[in-house]
Amino acid sequence: MTRATRFTIEELTPKFMDQSERFNDWYFTVHFTHEGKKHLVKLAITEGSLLGQMTQLTLSRDPASLKDEGDAVTLSRSVNDISLTKDEAELLFSQSDDQVKVEMGCLTAICGLEQQRIISTNETISADLTFKPRGPMLHWKHEAGAVCQVTDVTRVSGSESLSDVQGTLTVNGQEMQVEGRGLFEHVWFSALNFFEIRAMDWFYGHFDEMYLYLCHCESITSESKPFHFETGEMFIIINDDFLPAKSLEVEPESWVFLEDFRRFIPSEQSVVVRTDQGTLKLKTRLLNYPLFIQDPARLEGLTIDNVPGWSSIFCDVPITLEGKFTYKDGRVIELTNGVGMNEVIRISPL
Repeated sequence: MTRATRFTIEELTPKFMDQSERFNDWYFTVHFTHEGKKHLVKLAITEGSLLGQMTQLTLSRDPASLKDEGDAVTLSRSVNDISLTKDEAELLFSQSDDQVKVEMGCLTAICGLEQQRIISTNETISADLTFKPRGPMLHWKHEAGAVCQVTDVTRVSGSESLSDVQGTLTVNGQEMQVEGRGLFEHVWFSALNFFEIRAMDWFYGHFDEMYLYLCHCESITSESKPFHFETGEMFIIINDDFLPAKSLEVEPESWVFLEDFRRFIPSEQSVVVRTDQGTLKLKTRLLNYPLFIQDPARLEGLTIDNVPGWSSIFCDVPITLEGKFTYKDGRVIELTNGVGMNEVIRISPL
């Protein structure tokens, strides 16, 4: 089957605009090196009532500062990172036959079928970045517009474009030329029960030889029964192989304690993805301080399943990746220069 290397207009437009409860995002990231130092920029427009209507601008450039204190490894907040989140009132949207344009606050996303552009006019972080797919698009549930039942209530659709990125970034008046790899995502849903989730890991990753996205979620239904979800796709560039995930295992190998928020998150994880053609084995490692999508919450008055007192954490964790793909015929591809993101959700009793 031939895989699309460009979007359709339908994949780029906001959805459920006639419904009071909805979520749309236009999410851009880029990993690049400047003056010998690894940087990550995230620029995101989030629309709708379900996770908040906001713009997010983040620059991550300090290596993770880990300290072994015997009973735990701790992580201190970075000094030079910048995180700007602002609640916004309105999304402006227009479309033509070959382009969708969305504007919110200081961010403008110009989403063409073959490339996408994000512009920031913020005084602290301004940018003009262009995203071009490295190859075929990746989709939730392996098909554009397909609906994934992630939890008992939550159903998600979306497309992921693992991209080469070029442009300019200006931080506090200092201009940088950007050339790297990143992600453009548009995801949408109209129903969410966030507190059904117990653990969720969403990944994207770039290697020289391939790229991928994966999602694994464990949740509880309204009848207090376990609910499991997994999906993912990868594309091996050097062999022109598109590989949907058949099964997915995510296992934390070590944890780090976030001093500011009094929470643990995985700092290293092993990931095994099985496909019809072979098996991918990965190890991910925390690279920079997490980018928080929502502030960690301590919900002492919340009772779920007769258990009082809960906590939640929801963040994007910049990661490095290493691994290999082994075909069923014995061929092995050693993967190089792995970078990406691990979105982490953990909801647990206090």
